[in-house]
Amino acid sequence: MRASLLGFFATAAIVFPNSAIADDAGRTGRRPQVETAKAAASDKLRQAGMNYAEACNFENARAKLEEDIALNTGFDKDRLPESYLLLGDIYRLQGSYPEASEWTAKGVSILEKEKSQDKKRLSAAYNYLALLKNSAGDFSESEKNARKALALAIEAGLGKDNEAMHRVVLANALRQQGKFKEALPELEAAISVLRTGKDRRLFAGATNNLGALYFWMGDYQKALPTIQDGLKQRLELSGENHPDVANSYLDLGCVEFKLGDVHAALEHLQEAHEIRLTKLGAKHPETLSSSANLAVVLLSTGELKRALELLSQTVENGKVVLGVKNPDLAQYEDDYAHALAQDKQFDLARTMQSDANAIRKSVFGSASREYAAGLRSMAQIESSAGNKKPCLQLLLKSLSIYTERRHYPDQDLAETLDEIGFYYAENGELEKARQTFVLAIREKLKTGNKISYATSLANLAELLQRMNHTAESAVMLKKAVSAIQTLPDEQRETPDCKAILERYQALQNKN
Repeated sequence: MRASLLGFFATAAIVFPNSAIADDAGRTGRRPQVETAKAAASDKLRQAGMNYAEACNFENARAKLEEDIALNTGFDKDRLPESYLLLGDIYRLQGSYPEASEWTAKGVSILEKEKSQDKKRLSAAYNYLALLKNSAGDFSESEKNARKALALAIEAGLGKDNEAMHRVVLANALRQQGKFKEALPELEAAISVLRTGKDRRLFAGATNNLGALYFWMGDYQKALPTIQDGLKQRLELSGENHPDVANSYLDLGCVEFKLGDVHAALEHLQEAHEIRLTKLGAKHPETLSSSANLAVVLLSTGELKRALELLSQTVENGKVVLGVKNPDLAQYEDDYAHALAQDKQFDLARTMQSDANAIRKSVFGSASREYAAGLRSMAQIESSAGNKKPCLQLLLKSLSIYTERRHYPDQDLAETLDEIGFYYAENGELEKARQTFVLAIREKLKTGNKISYATSLANLAELLQRMNHTAESAVMLKKAVSAIQTLPDEQRETPDCKAILERYQALQNKN
């Protein structure tokens, strides 16, 4: 499952050149009336273009910016960099990243080559470039440009609100690389400023991003109310059918799924997908993301056929829209491989997963957590196919990467330990299984995910019962129940929680 994090329109930064110009004697004078009128016409075209983009009418948005470029080419070339940047951002919002890259690079290049560089304009330009690199999956470059934008904003004294905008973008780039400890203070600093600022939309997006960051850190109890708050703000600002609202629905659905509330997750992911289909079209990168997330939840409910259809289409469209080396495509192939394994199509599942892992290895490196996740996925395919030995080898390799590059808290490490524990239990190595489950429980306790923690305690209780450690088994099961009883009512009704409570009640009745 993936959360979307970055607000669709929330961090655009329109900066126009100063309307004052220098006369022949070097004095600052006002533009002649005709040029002032043309500048106003240019500003109007730009605003119209962004308004069309806001309504997801990208064809008309591009037409307005192309008209603006033609106008400025004829009367004031100093305004062209911003025209190029805005056109590039429209292509980004449309999901056409090659064209977005061409126009954005053109605008940035002109501003970088100026003898007397304008820090304000350059800061905005690097912000656009950071947004584009993030959308295209080049997260290290997104971080680099977001840092440039922030540094220039500070040097130019553009104010805390402007700095906060760049910190939101920077935090997202850091999150995408798994740098959670660095991302969190950037986002918290931005939110403390935006909370009392005028940009309510950016504040809503930052709030949502904070909740989604908690999601990736494995702290689902914090993630849930934070994303709900961001969603509420976005609904008030943009109404029901806006792409930003779809982002929040998707993030909320991801958290609910992790918390075991499959019904709510399915409802919110379907809402996100329907908005994106309507507003952005079936082949937009954002729609591919919602399609894949929806398919994962459908798969968990037993709707294998529909999940396979959605994932097959998502992968094929992803190859065309994103290119064959995009990390998002790797995730979609990963999801598809899982579905194929459930359908007993193991050879095709391995092929799909191998391609996903090759992308991750190329983009992130063989020592990356992203590659470790791919190894875990291949292990799960081998386990489903009954190939236990290669499954363990893959899990141990994945575990070594997570251990070397661990986070705090680390849900991925905990889940990998769980999977290794199950392997040992299935192969009769009960003491190894017990030790591994204990390590997983310790990690899960740090994450704050009480459902996952309770489930691992219950699994350990079952193992201890199998080892004839009856008293210790009862203690573990009671701890699991105690963790569940601290949860809200709706979370206690999830299947995992209900199963644990029923086991405990049966034990009580027996005694």
